[in-house]
Amino acid sequence: MNNKSADLEQIEMLTEELEDLDRQIAEGDIDTKTADRLRTRYTDELSALIDARSERGDTDPEPARGLRSRRSIAGFVIVGAAVIAIAAFAMVSLDDGSATGVEGVAQDVLSGEGGRDLSTVSNEEMEAVVAQNPDVVPMRLALARRYFEAGQFDQALDHYFEVLEREQHPEALANIGWMTYLSGVNDVAASYLEAAVERDPTYLTARWFLGNVYASLGRGDEAIVMLAIVVNADETPDEIRDLAIELITQIEASGG
Repeated sequence: MNNKSADLEQIEMLTEELEDLDRQIAEGDIDTKTADRLRTRYTDELSALIDARSERGDTDPEPARGLRSRRSIAGFVIVGAAVIAIAAFAMVSLDDGSATGVEGVAQDVLSGEGGRDLSTVSNEEMEAVVAQNPDVVPMRLALARRYFEAGQFDQALDHYFEVLEREQHPEALANIGWMTYLSGVNDVAASYLEAAVERDPTYLTARWFLGNVYASLGRGDEAIVMLAIVVNADETPDEIRDLAIELITQIEASGG
């Protein structure tokens, strides 16, 4: 087995171990102190593997692609004020044609005439159409976005990874990054989000996500840079702007 394959298997295994810690605590298999110690160990090992892959160039153009274990990321429900407004934010901040082009593409594929309202199309119908038209990226993105906004991360990941097989789309990179962050693998999350920002520096959702991830990693100065861009953008929803300002204040109060 070559080093690359071994690294990917190890990344997947460590990610699954991290995700399983909360279950073990809930079921009384281990105590919190032991879980914290293991979490630190797994995270350090995961970071070392990712850094090694990065130095070899294995994460480009698909950052940490070995993290494809659906079980390790899925199952987390989006909660809290910080993410309630994300769906609306995402729809107005990614201006690459996908938000406006999805409906037309989907309607054309579904009806042949472009006359059907996409909101009336069920997920099951969209799944069937995507299966028949696997390379229609806007259609797949529309379906993945539905799952993402509903907190159905397992299904969202399947489609976002399929998108990345075809192109390094900033929405796919950003939303995979956010789901990875919610799973507790923050270094990997940062790599996806950094790639999203690199692909589209105007994509405010990716910057908002990345600001949160940087803050969680103790990279306060970098977080403030991302969050300040969000705060100063005219299209940022008020609720997101308020949360970004609050997070900047917290970072500054803690000394970064």
